[in-house]
Amino acid sequence: MADHPTRSVCTLAALTSLILVITGVPGVRMGDLPFLVFLLAPYLLLGLLAWRDRERRRLSAVLFVAVLVLSLAGTILLGLDSYRFHTVPEHRMVQRMTVIVVPMLQSAAAIVIGLMLQANRSRRG
Repeated sequence: MADHPTRSVCTLAALTSLILVITGVPGVRMGDLPFLVFLLAPYLLLGLLAWRDRERRRLSAVLFVAVLVLSLAGTILLGLDSYRFHTVPEHRMVQRMTVIVVPMLQSAAAIVIGLMLQANRSRRG
């Protein structure tokens, strides 16, 4: 059962993403909370999917690989964007779209994965 490593990867990637995004702002305000939830939403959804399918060994392993790929891709993209934000002065002059696009794409992928798992579950009965 790969649900514990999957949830661990989700937790680690969520914390890393949160740190990368928070270091790019001068201070976190209460108004930033919805955005931070948006940033963490794909990892929460993937963690819930891993917990729900923890008894199904094969699907749990496939979900682990999908979570690993999505987490690595998202963390790398946010890390590159954060590096450029801190080291390239011109990059600070424009809106950071990576912090919006990456969680949006991850959420879309997590929804597609959840729908595929649900279709597989309903097909098997």
